Amino acid sequence: MNDIDSVVESEFNEWYQTEHVRQRMQIPGFLSARRYRALGESQAYMAIYSCTEVGVLEQPQYKDILVEPTPLTKKMMPHFRNMVRSACDETWSAGTGLGGEAVVLRCAAKPGQEQFARDFIAQTLYPQFARANCLVRLALWEASGSVGAAPSPEEARRGKPDERVNWVLFFEAYDLKACETLLQQPAIQQALEQHGLMVQAQSSYRLLSTFEAEVQ
Repeated sequence: MNDIDSVVESEFNEWYQTEHVRQRMQIPGFLSARRYRALGESQAYMAIYSCTEVGVLEQPQYKDILVEPTPLTKKMMPHFRNMVRSACDETWSAGTGLGGEAVVLRCAAKPGQEQFARDFIAQTLYPQFARANCLVRLALWEASGSVGAAPSPEEARRGKPDERVNWVLFFEAYDLKACETLLQQPAIQQALEQHGLMVQAQSSYRLLSTFEAEVQ
């Protein structure tokens, strides 16, 4: 997730669509990517990359483009603001398909209650949203303990350390309002807390574009 200086926003979007994502889609192990635009108060843009495994981000082909970026990448990096960037494992998901809108719930499991929280998400939280007829898919992403924790070369170009996530609950919705309303209910908020989940931030996004890896 990131904000971008308004003076370069148009150029930023062109660069992201035509160069930045496509460069990554050529790296072995990258499968797909999505770009989102924020709805409401949050970082203006979000990009999600799916890989065969999180270790793809440790291979030389990927690290090389961070160390030696393109001229346009060098130009854009100092204009990033409020960057949130993490490498995560998708440890659980339910539902199929691609939602046009999404709610991103950034949270952390209380120490020692990780499995308690996972069970609640799978056995109680997801069925509630499934019954509400608003959800395409729900996924749990847990930050990798070994990959992506150290600063990347891009952070130095941005001029400020990136913020990291702990866990993310990614709600892919076809009825965003219903999904947001359900999440805002006191009973849901209380249940999250009681089952070991500390909510840190919630934001909503609309899908802008999708990309698929080039056939090798």
